[in-house]
Amino acid sequence: MYVSKHRLFSGVDKKRRTKVVDVTKTCRQMRSFADPSAAPLVIDTHHPEGIIPNNMTTFVFVLRCDPAILIRRLRRKKWNREKIRENVMAEILDYCLIHAQACYANRKLAQLDTSNSSVEQSVKVAINILSGTKAPILRLNWLSKLETDVPLSKYLGC
Repeated sequence: MYVSKHRLFSGVDKKRRTKVVDVTKTCRQMRSFADPSAAPLVIDTHHPEGIIPNNMTTFVFVLRCDPAILIRRLRRKKWNREKIRENVMAEILDYCLIHAQACYANRKLAQLDTSNSSVEQSVKVAINILSGTKAPILRLNWLSKLETDVPLSKYLGC
C-alpha cells in the first residue's frame, strides 16, 4: 500500500497484476523516517532485501502460514490460480525467510506461524519474543509436513 501511495515502484507486472517495487527508491524513503532513536517502527513487506538496512533494524519477523490454510485464505480473497500457486510455493520453499536471512542476522530474526492465529494473537507472540518471555521459532518446515500429510502435487495445482 505504501509503495503504491508514494509511487515507489518501477513498473507493473501485468501477468501477476502487481507493481514491481523500486528497491532503491523505497530504501531511500524508509531511511528518511526510520529514526533509530524514535519509537519502534513496524514495516510489513514481502520484500525485505535492502528495504531497511541491517544497522537500522531491531528485529525481523517472517510471517508464515501452513500452505493448505494459505490456499484457503487466498481463494477467499479471490486471487487468481497462478498467483495462489506462486505464493504457496514461495511459502513451502521458505522464499521470504531465505531472503530475510540473507539481509539480517539470524539473532534478529524469528518466524511467526500465523496459520491458526488472529492478528492480535500474532502481535502478542511478537511482543513476547521481543521482551524475551518467549523463545523465537527458528525453523518451520512445510516440506517435511507435506511429506507426511499431503502430496506436493496438490499444491502445484492450487
